[in-house]
Amino acid sequence: MSTPRPAARLEKPPLISQVLAVNAALLCGTILAAIVVASDMSSPEDRRRFLVLVAAGLGAVLVNGVVLRRRFEPLERLIAAMEAVDFGPDGGRPAWPQADSEEVARLHGAFDRMLDRLETERSRTATLVLQAQEGERARLARDLHDEANQALTGVLLRLQATALNAPEPLRAELRETQAVATQAMEELVRLARELRPAALDDLGLAAALRTQVDAFGRRAGVDARLHLRPGAADALHRDAQLVAYRFVQEGLSNIARHASAVRVLVEVEAEGDGATVLRVSDDGAGFDAAAAAPGLGLTGMRERAGLAGGRVTVASAPGRGTTIELRLGAGRDG
Repeated sequence: MSTPRPAARLEKPPLISQVLAVNAALLCGTILAAIVVASDMSSPEDRRRFLVLVAAGLGAVLVNGVVLRRRFEPLERLIAAMEAVDFGPDGGRPAWPQADSEEVARLHGAFDRMLDRLETERSRTATLVLQAQEGERARLARDLHDEANQALTGVLLRLQATALNAPEPLRAELRETQAVATQAMEELVRLARELRPAALDDLGLAAALRTQVDAFGRRAGVDARLHLRPGAADALHRDAQLVAYRFVQEGLSNIARHASAVRVLVEVEAEGDGATVLRVSDDGAGFDAAAAAPGLGLTGMRERAGLAGGRVTVASAPGRGTTIELRLGAGRDG
């Protein structure tokens, strides 16, 4: 969540001070002009009148200041509410103060319309960003599968043909090279699937998550399970499904690298308000969730969730495992 930038300091005083100073100067100037015209200040009576006029002028300036402050107070509250606007995932519209003048009400409406336009543009830009990211991943996956994998296949065939007529010592070395090339091919296929899972495009989020969790359990040697409420994954539109898949992918990757867990649970459920909630839990080492945790990719997870209008929360403590939760709003492709 970004910290709001402090407003630039101006050399001029606040608007209320400027208005009050102008009013005071006009009032004092009027009083002095009246005194000069109407009195020569030669008698005690004239001096008494002068003091009464000065006191009346000061009183008028004081009353003017109180009235101006009361009239400018709604504008100050409006400015404070505007400065409290947060565009982060947990942010929302401010509670506008009661408008007691037409100008303040117009400012309310204008700022609300500006926020609506910003939210619309932000949503459109977020969709474009997600589509661009996934498009680039799909292109890299195709390149790995079609070009790099085919080149390695050609290398394997050449090695196999060479090994047929090679001497026995060299043949054994060629077989080892074949095994390394085969392992490289398998790794490329795995990377291509992680970049763009075919199951997500062909069978949907539920099947993709099931495949992902099963593969993670076999690869990491842990008890990894998926609890999927019927229909929970179907409530998400296409972009949100991609965010959900990447969230689980990053969560499982963090567990493999840092958690030393024995059991892992991935849950997907739909709540009564139409939101879909995904949880990735483990019984591993855990960490201090209140402190910064570099290397866990939590910032990237939160940013990606924010692009889809979601929110990520983390619950963890040293020695007590970790639970990362993603909450996404419902919606379908229109």
